[in-house]
Amino acid sequence: MNKKRMLSLLFSALAAGCFSLVFYSFNTPLGASLGSDNAIYLTMGTALARGYSPYTEIFDHKGPLLFLIQWLPQALSGGYSTLAVFLQEALVLFCCLRVLTAIAGRLRAPEGPVQLVYLALLCAITGGGNLTEEYTALPTLLGLLLILRVFDAPLEELPADGRALLRSAFLLGLCCAVCFLVRANNALPLCAFTAGLSLCLLLSRRFAALGRCAAGFLAGFAAALLPVVCWLALHGALGAAFYGAIVHNLLYAETGDTGRVYMLLHSAYGHLALGTLALACAGALTRLRRAPAFAFSMLLSALAGLYAAFISHKFYQHYLMIAVPAAALGAALLLGCLFRPRLRRGVSLALCLLCLGVLAVQGKTTNDGRLAARADLPAFTADAQRLYAEVPEAERGRFMAYRVEPRWYAVTGALPCMRFYFLQETLAQANPAVMDEIVETFQTDPPLWLVIYYNRAFSPPYDPRVAEIFRTRYAFVEAAGEYQLLRLVTP
Repeated sequence: MNKKRMLSLLFSALAAGCFSLVFYSFNTPLGASLGSDNAIYLTMGTALARGYSPYTEIFDHKGPLLFLIQWLPQALSGGYSTLAVFLQEALVLFCCLRVLTAIAGRLRAPEGPVQLVYLALLCAITGGGNLTEEYTALPTLLGLLLILRVFDAPLEELPADGRALLRSAFLLGLCCAVCFLVRANNALPLCAFTAGLSLCLLLSRRFAALGRCAAGFLAGFAAALLPVVCWLALHGALGAAFYGAIVHNLLYAETGDTGRVYMLLHSAYGHLALGTLALACAGALTRLRRAPAFAFSMLLSALAGLYAAFISHKFYQHYLMIAVPAAALGAALLLGCLFRPRLRRGVSLALCLLCLGVLAVQGKTTNDGRLAARADLPAFTADAQRLYAEVPEAERGRFMAYRVEPRWYAVTGALPCMRFYFLQETLAQANPAVMDEIVETFQTDPPLWLVIYYNRAFSPPYDPRVAEIFRTRYAFVEAAGEYQLLRLVTP
């Protein structure tokens, strides 16, 4: 390994490590704040590692590959390990930076600034880490690199070797499928890029190339899909997976009443989305003469990334991460256009200083938020562990923490005995059938032990049927902090 490559690897490793320590605040070794979605995923991964089946025994409205991503660190660590998740996150980020290095090298852009631009775009929207968009960034970047290698040229210069085109299309289909299997809408940027290129091949009457690309893409997509389908089928979870990953996900996206146009034009969320779109589009325009099909398809991909961030009415900042790979490619394309060495050095230096400034300011904000979130963690943990200690070891398989913070499971090491184990009434806002199933479970196979809030208002409130069951079929055992422990008295 030559010195230049070693320094490049070291830079990527240091950048990924430092970024992860600060911005992956839910799992950082500096003092994990756990978070909400992250705590849900810690429970999911631990449950799978201890033999639960996906969707049918532990539910989430994400894709099946996310279940496996959350299972892996817990299977290797024994369960509820924030450190194992952190190491996985840092490794994924390092791989993303290495792919960006390859993209920069192909475009003759300075690799350090390209990586820093990517991290600066991410830092304000990472959301504590361990989220779906974070994991689909790697296959998205790999897909962009594959497209760049083949289509960053006039269509007349496509590889004459049909096998090379088939192989590239196969790998692109694989990348699209991985994104889709983590969360369906995360595949939109790559799918839009692929659709744009296909349209250009069709309009230019390059039917042989289009056929090879289509065959390779579909084969790659199937190669990623089939093992996951077999895994779900072995667990009898195919139907439940389709409902959770597709149907409930679409229903969930429509909950909420904030207008999309308002958010786009009058909020920081919308302004950040438009900023990433502008960067991606500016980069695409640099290829308009050299590779018009690539430029057109990249513009479609950038618009799809924007659309993906506005499918849901929830507008969580981390949704914007879907568009960041295309924006980073746009930055690399722009930097690659700077042919004069002095201009390139000056722009690169200014860009690095700007990105480091953004990372420093946002890093302090993120760290302050992490410390604030951890302020009540010792008392919360003590209260939760005190109540859970009251549950006999032999009866913990029939334990449930209902509508309390998801981190309740993480700090106690408990696992739920019902598949809808978090934010039950919130999930039911997307589909009332969820609450019907929960009520039926309480009537036919109720938890023996139950932890709920104690004298605390929250929204949406308990479903009246569930509240009545709590009142008539459970007896108070103990209280600690904002929580009370109940035990079933009416079989």
